[in-house]
Amino acid sequence: MIISLIIPTRERAKYLKASIQTALRAKDDQFEIIISDNASNDDTEQVVASIDDSRVKYFNTGERISMRQNFEFSLRKSSGDYVVYMGDDDCFLADQLPFLRQILEQHSPDALSWDRPTYGWPVPGYGKHTGSVKFQRNSLYGEVGQLDCNDSKQRLLACNIGALGPKPAIYHGCISRRFLRSIETPEGVCFASSNPDVYVTYQVILRNAHAMHVAHPFTLNGYSPASTGGAHHAYKAGDPRCKPAHMWRQENKQDPLCDVVGYTLTVPHAFFSTLETIRAISPQEIEKPDYRVWYHYVLHSARPEDHETKQMLAENMAMYAEKTGTQSELAEASDASVAVAGKIKKYSQRIEKLRTMMHRKRISAEIDGQNNALTAALTYDRVLGDDYAGILDGSRTRHLCWKAAMQRSRERQLIARAA
Repeated sequence: MIISLIIPTRERAKYLKASIQTALRAKDDQFEIIISDNASNDDTEQVVASIDDSRVKYFNTGERISMRQNFEFSLRKSSGDYVVYMGDDDCFLADQLPFLRQILEQHSPDALSWDRPTYGWPVPGYGKHTGSVKFQRNSLYGEVGQLDCNDSKQRLLACNIGALGPKPAIYHGCISRRFLRSIETPEGVCFASSNPDVYVTYQVILRNAHAMHVAHPFTLNGYSPASTGGAHHAYKAGDPRCKPAHMWRQENKQDPLCDVVGYTLTVPHAFFSTLETIRAISPQEIEKPDYRVWYHYVLHSARPEDHETKQMLAENMAMYAEKTGTQSELAEASDASVAVAGKIKKYSQRIEKLRTMMHRKRISAEIDGQNNALTAALTYDRVLGDDYAGILDGSRTRHLCWKAAMQRSRERQLIARAA
């Protein structure tokens, strides 16, 4: 069984090399690393060419394309029975790969997702808690569990996004090629939405696929000034750090495939657009969502001071409401009571966060004066050890694994201080 790790990239050579190195540590000849270069103008190709490992396969799109098209392009270049996508500033936990393989071979799920800790690249003036990694007890050494996609479907249609819980994922998650082929359009398109990762997540949920989740990481979600995700909502309009998000939108507009709601402006807008696109192209009828709540969610997704985006969202939703005959639901979307569920959700999340604060530890990712994706992955893998094998075979408890990991983390801290 081949596992494909796909890394779409664009002009981020200084981050890419360390990210690739995190995966190269894997001792597995049934593992391939696909680098899909979106027509970079930097030395991305040279960086990849300097790596002498037959498992690394480099492909260039030849011209600048959208993220969706790059996902499609790279999927066609891969050969894995299972596919994992991660960003070019993210980390792969190579020492945990044998356990990922064991789960996939034992359960053959359509989708496997996992908890994903974060690592912030230590760039001056960027982000909080950068240059370190956090270990949280409830996100480590968990057993493999089944996801209830029917329940998730009802929550998704009700726009109860915060209550979805663990979600199937292809980005920092694993999807079978069998399932990806099953969602291809008659034209042979697998990712039929501008938001390919969200599209696959929603397809798994809406099709009630065999999805599983494990509270144990196989990747770290990196964030840096080049990250597209954070740039969508982390900064005020006009902030130069929004550039990755602006580029993403411009490239989407050049993509001949467009969502039924149009080109998206905010993250909630993208969620709604993806859901409606799937409903529009699905060969089986999917029940209508709660438009009243969804419209409220989208219309209130712009920053308070961003009046231009607010106006564009209002115009877009008005056009879509007219198209779908849901003008009355749009009119009711301003009702304050619509947001109550969201407020309750946020309060419960804060309570849960306070509980988990008692069982977590953050340590530096620096090794020998270096601090990057590779040192972060090495730090995480060394603290995790191979204890997860005991969870999978039932010989160890989660509590004992956590205690052993915390002991290793303390030892690492002592070594770092002595250096």
